[in-house]
Amino acid sequence: MSILFITGTDTDVGKTVATVLLSDFLSKNGRHFVPFKPIQTGAVIHNERIAAPDSMTYGLASDREQLNPDYLFTTPCSPHLAARLENVQIDTDKLTQSVKKLCSSNDGIVIEGAGGLYVPLTSEGYCMIDWMEELQAPVVVVARAGVGTINHTLLSIEAMKARGIRIAGLLFNDLAQDFPNIIKDNVEMIYKLSGVPVIGIIPYQKDIQETLSDSEKIQTCYEEWDYSILEEALPSGSKSVAREK
Repeated sequence: MSILFITGTDTDVGKTVATVLLSDFLSKNGRHFVPFKPIQTGAVIHNERIAAPDSMTYGLASDREQLNPDYLFTTPCSPHLAARLENVQIDTDKLTQSVKKLCSSNDGIVIEGAGGLYVPLTSEGYCMIDWMEELQAPVVVVARAGVGTINHTLLSIEAMKARGIRIAGLLFNDLAQDFPNIIKDNVEMIYKLSGVPVIGIIPYQKDIQETLSDSEKIQTCYEEWDYSILEEALPSGSKSVAREK
């Protein structure tokens, strides 16, 4: 059983899209991973029921059963605040136990974090990066491809290195159809300054929902990615196990 954790340099950087593409990319290379987002804020009403929008996005590209979040909140804000508004306390032990249970029933899991590294999960200040450190799973960092990404990405990398969190690689998301020469230089400079390998770039998509609903279009998003980087991070038969508390 293998775990791959997806984090982003900030909110709305494209973690959900990256999670879908990575899951499909791994499956095409013989590693059948299931996407899972344990904490979701900003729930929506779908078919007269409350639903997790990111899990619904996962469903566009897969006919597998979608995994429900451990915590689903209606207010689109930081998890600790969303939980407080609904009189709920996020139990981080429950998150870890949920992952362990999924580990026993699936070949692999791609876990999508909520927001960035220092998004609080509890009012006591326990953040996403704290859980990532406990989980001990290799991490893929999703970053914007355009202007401003160098600073945000390097700061995120330094924060994880300081915690001893293993960074599997970087994925850059071209959200705004930035100039190719700027994207190229950003990617090269971040690699030069950090030494973290680059898995690839998610090309600009005019309609990402349409892309994720089309298996051929999905494959064009990752056809130039470097699978060997993920292969090294997730060797055959490996298993990521959280520390016992």
